[in-house]
Amino acid sequence: MQFNTIRFKASILYSLVLAIILSIFGGIIYLNLQKVLYGYLDKELEVKAQEIKTILNAYEKIKQRQNHPFQGLLNLLENEGLIEDQKMVIDDIWRSKFEILHLKADYINILNIQGNTLVNSNNFTPKVAKLFESQLPVSLKEKQFKTLKEGGVKIRAINLPVIYQDKQLVLQIGTPLRKTSEILSNTFVLLIALILFILLLTSFLGGFLAERALIPVKSAIEAANNIIKHKDLSIRVEEHQADVEMKELVKSFNNLLSQLEISFNHITEFSSRVAHELKTPLAITKGELEVALDQDRNKEEYKRVIEECLQETDRMIRVIKDLLLLAKLDYKREIYKFEKLNINNLLKEIYEQSGVLATAKNIQVNLEIPENDIFIRADKVHLRRLFLNLINNAINYTPENGEVKIGATSSGSNVSVNIEDNGVGISEENLDKIFDKFFRIKKDAPSEASGTGLGLNIAQSIAHAHNGEISVKSQLGKGSTFTVTLPQA
Repeated sequence: MQFNTIRFKASILYSLVLAIILSIFGGIIYLNLQKVLYGYLDKELEVKAQEIKTILNAYEKIKQRQNHPFQGLLNLLENEGLIEDQKMVIDDIWRSKFEILHLKADYINILNIQGNTLVNSNNFTPKVAKLFESQLPVSLKEKQFKTLKEGGVKIRAINLPVIYQDKQLVLQIGTPLRKTSEILSNTFVLLIALILFILLLTSFLGGFLAERALIPVKSAIEAANNIIKHKDLSIRVEEHQADVEMKELVKSFNNLLSQLEISFNHITEFSSRVAHELKTPLAITKGELEVALDQDRNKEEYKRVIEECLQETDRMIRVIKDLLLLAKLDYKREIYKFEKLNINNLLKEIYEQSGVLATAKNIQVNLEIPENDIFIRADKVHLRRLFLNLINNAINYTPENGEVKIGATSSGSNVSVNIEDNGVGISEENLDKIFDKFFRIKKDAPSEASGTGLGLNIAQSIAHAHNGEISVKSQLGKGSTFTVTLPQA
């Protein structure tokens, strides 16, 4: 496995976080178990201490020695100075409690208030006595629990003050922690083993899941490499059954490829059309110049050649200007300066200008707008260009003494501006093409209607920039109606 990969880093991160969580969880379990076990031992030690205190009180009721207040206590274990019946009673009480309370392995020590040992069990060796003396000092205030440790010896002990024959004594009982330590040790080992097992398992599963989650990324990389290798932008990444985020990534990547494919196809087509559009005027210019230079010409002939070249040059300049404008309209949206605009006032200005354009062909231009003002958010300069472009086309394709109508209507949240003419019309097969770059209808078109073939495409780009649309209806020989739909402000 490579170390500098998302899969490896994710596995390490998941394992590290899980290790911390499991360690905290295991520590809590271990400490709680230790607390429970020690609490159980403390209760057991307290019960044993109270029962030994009961044995002492029972013995005191059987026999009291006034001259030697502690003699009876000594005889508890030695059975001296007692008659047989008393001995039997004491032995029975002690033996029964000894067996019930499991005192055989416990350390018992009874001390006076000075800390001197009065009675202790047989297993209370000097080593144990030293351990009790150093780590569990005599306390007459209250019961006290403490864990005594030295070398390999580990004892849980209780210090309990008691009253015997109106004298205060201290009862100390200790029980070995061997079994408890074994339980805690086994639990600790088990927790460590479980944590390691879970970490290994989750590390494997985390790597496996990370590998599956990254399948779309690998597919995207493979698709990108194939695109580079084969130069084929039609390749797409398959949408695997992955997480929502990965599906969004794949979807966005495919959308990006689609846009790139459209853009590259557009550039290819655009470049070929530009080359075609510029090739014709350049060829004409070159041909005219070659003819002019082929032999001596008179002044009028040279003038004609120069005029032809100037016309073709103007045509190329118009194409280049329109292409530059289209590039700005499509890719530099900051050129638009949107403001709140009264569409009625704008149409009145355009109507006055269109009257001048229509004068040469004696075409009647009519304006019909609603009485109520209609406001839109628009760039006045570019919107004026859109309408003048459509009106100019209407005038060019309308015969003399024809009519062009400009009208505006408001419907819901939109405003529609109609530009209608009674000119030559557009065939149905060409309706879907008229907004394409460099498309021109040459058949039956008036000579003055020739242009670069970019006007309607520019108009549509301006409409789209205003969140609008241009639609057209037309019949051959009856005219056309262009409708510009824009949202109201």
